[in-house]
Amino acid sequence: MTNLLDLSIQNTALSQLIMIFAVSLGCGLLIGLEREQSKAKHKTKTFAGFRTFAISSLLGTLCFLFNLEIGITGAILIGAISIASLKNQPDDPGVTTELALIMTYFIGAVCIWNINLAAGLAVTLTILLFAKQSLHGLANQWINESELRDGVLLLALILIALPLVPNQAFWGPVLNPYTILKLLSLILFVQALAHFAKRLLSSKNAIVFSALASGFVSSTATIANLGMEVRNNGANPHVNAGAALMSCVSTLIQMLIIVASISLAWFKIIFLPTIISTIVLSIWALYLMRTSIGDGETIATNDSSRMFSFKNAVIITFALSGIQAAIYALNLWLGSSGLILGTLIASLFEIHAAIAAIVVQAEPDTVQATTLMIALMIGLAAHALAKSINAALTGGYKFALVFIPAQIIHMTVLIIMLWMQQN
Repeated sequence: MTNLLDLSIQNTALSQLIMIFAVSLGCGLLIGLEREQSKAKHKTKTFAGFRTFAISSLLGTLCFLFNLEIGITGAILIGAISIASLKNQPDDPGVTTELALIMTYFIGAVCIWNINLAAGLAVTLTILLFAKQSLHGLANQWINESELRDGVLLLALILIALPLVPNQAFWGPVLNPYTILKLLSLILFVQALAHFAKRLLSSKNAIVFSALASGFVSSTATIANLGMEVRNNGANPHVNAGAALMSCVSTLIQMLIIVASISLAWFKIIFLPTIISTIVLSIWALYLMRTSIGDGETIATNDSSRMFSFKNAVIITFALSGIQAAIYALNLWLGSSGLILGTLIASLFEIHAAIAAIVVQAEPDTVQATTLMIALMIGLAAHALAKSINAALTGGYKFALVFIPAQIIHMTVLIIMLWMQQN
């Protein structure tokens, strides 16, 4: 990285100086243009407009080109001018223009060392200034208090907690605090995306994403809930079966996310088969829902104002980690037979934990690869069977007749493609 004092007017070529000042002028004009239009639109008087911002950016470039001391002096001058303007404009309670002017000064300085960064900062600042009404509407009307709280929690996990936890497994390849927290963050992030997708789309499309969002929490519970609606409340079996299948799409997507967080090598192997299986299942589910749903007809979904269920995400994360440790213990105790037995049992309840336990054992280029792939396919088959039984018991034969064929066929496609990948 270029040292702060390495570039100056004395040792910089004329062509480079022209480029630096041209970009600096462009950045200032861009920001000033937005402030000028905002002033005219809202019929307000502000101390800084088109020319002031251009001059501020050029001043930042010029001052820091002389030396660091003059650059800091210029920054103090711009700050003093901004503070003075606040006292002279008591009717304007905001400080946006003043802060933008100060930032424009430093953007001009950044042009000396990184033109692309300076231009990016100028565009970002202009977008923030231009999007005032949209951002205020987003904060005051669109995002509620619980969503804001959830968003802050998620950002704290990703930006503060995740970099601080140790990235070292406590027992063999399992019980790594960093992997566990990363998995929790991914589950919460996916749930949050599904939540906002439901809010952005129309009510008919929201049914699809409601099922997807519920599936990220628990596909098994979603299937049971939808099945009970058919059995007890006479809901449309085709619509509910389609929604249940969409929750299974969530299972496949979440499987990819979890595997990617543990082993990129395994992710590359299962990616294409899983995507094809997901497409098959999605088309089948959407066909059932689009051809059967009527005006005003809805399905049973857990519509909450919360972005995610932190409690459920923690339970899922620790269940995944616990089952990984249990299967690793069986593998140490019984060898390959223990691995397959543990995977089979775990898959009946939670396929993600079983798959995570498999891919954490070893990379696909090791001698264990064949055994691990067999365990993976057995786990997928057992999970499909468990979901089919769940659908039959909770929803009756009408629900099961629609749900089970799609469940078995898409899983068969996935298993066959995985076998072909191995061979």
